[in-house]
Amino acid sequence: MQKGRFGILLLTGMMTAYFLGMIFLSFTARAASLPGFGDYEAVVTPKPTNQPAGFPTTSPKETLDPKETLDPSETSRPGSTPGNESVTDKDNGFVISDKSLTSYRGNKAKVIIPSSVTSISYTAFSNNQSIRAVVIPATVKRVESGAFYNCPYLRYLIFEGNTSVEQNAVYRCVRFTNISAEKNTRAYRYAKKYNIPVVVTQKPKMAVKSITLLAGDKKKNELYNTYGSTVWKSSKNNVMTVSGGGSMKAVRAGKAKVTAEVNGITYTCKVTVLKRTNKNRVVLVSKKIIKKKMSRYQKIKAVHNWMIANVKYDYDGYLAGFVPPVSHSAKGALMKGLAVCDGYAHAFQIFMKHLKIPCRFVIGRSGTVGHGWNMVKVGGKWYHIDVTFDDPIINGTNENTRPYYTYFLKSSSVMRKSHKWKASKYPRCRSKKYD
Repeated sequence: MQKGRFGILLLTGMMTAYFLGMIFLSFTARAASLPGFGDYEAVVTPKPTNQPAGFPTTSPKETLDPKETLDPSETSRPGSTPGNESVTDKDNGFVISDKSLTSYRGNKAKVIIPSSVTSISYTAFSNNQSIRAVVIPATVKRVESGAFYNCPYLRYLIFEGNTSVEQNAVYRCVRFTNISAEKNTRAYRYAKKYNIPVVVTQKPKMAVKSITLLAGDKKKNELYNTYGSTVWKSSKNNVMTVSGGGSMKAVRAGKAKVTAEVNGITYTCKVTVLKRTNKNRVVLVSKKIIKKKMSRYQKIKAVHNWMIANVKYDYDGYLAGFVPPVSHSAKGALMKGLAVCDGYAHAFQIFMKHLKIPCRFVIGRSGTVGHGWNMVKVGGKWYHIDVTFDDPIINGTNENTRPYYTYFLKSSSVMRKSHKWKASKYPRCRSKKYD
């Protein structure tokens, strides 16, 4: 009887194991076909980029083979009609469609665009790792936006004619130094409009040939129209140091020469370093921004604008509830580029004294907070000027460099809307000429 029971139990166990095994095999067979189980092809989400919509997403490493022969059907410009076949210059890497350079797949450092080309298309040089300089002949009438996109080693462009250049034609070219173009050409005006260094010569030249700095100041120098390996040196490292990339730093008062050697030719920059004082800063800045034939109004405006572009409000100190003493002084504004209202006003007054323009420092209030600003005399009449308030905090940051004129040469009737002061202690500002 016991043997019979044992046999029944054994048979039942074997059948249970069989069915469990079948279920397991069925599960594994189905699961193996699902992502995340066994061998499968990974799906990778591309890392987001901040590049503008419409620009190629090709990685800089994914450059095309310079020797690759192109199929005309793959390189025709969008909207081209039958008969406008692409022409491939296998020797030089140019792909030209209907006189437009649509792609460059060469590997030369200096590229000279063929004279048969009349336009350079969008992304024609995109992601090219080889080009350092491009010469654009007068036959080229237009360079489209994004033509030189993400060319990490491109240094300069030479325009030989009156070529039209679209906005962002040169974009994300991190080593780009300059444009070479004749004055009053479209390329020259393009460079000026977008603050790109521009020179009229096609020969190599040093950006800064002579400069005066204060001890502690820094200045980046460049060599234009060249892309060779450059060796930078200073004749006196105790006066001026220079990095391998041309970044100069003034150490102490004295004179020195900074040289840059490239392709066997040496270029020189003469440097004078002065002591770091408020007076020396004002003198240097005034030489740069003040012209001989300027009116008093123009001089005041030039100083007003320079301060807004170069001095930041000490907003962090204000928010923390403790502003360091230096930010309340002219030194904060002129030496550190960081100040609050009285620092702005003291610095402005030093400028006016240097320019021999009558100026007063005004102590008052704005709302319930103590505040300082200035009064200046123009055309025999006094006006209020508040440089601090014309350099506002925008979107919670002190990065503004754009000059505002809300408090520039205003009458007392205008200023009373936002400022309070003891009028008996200061000149009357009755003129509404600039209100």
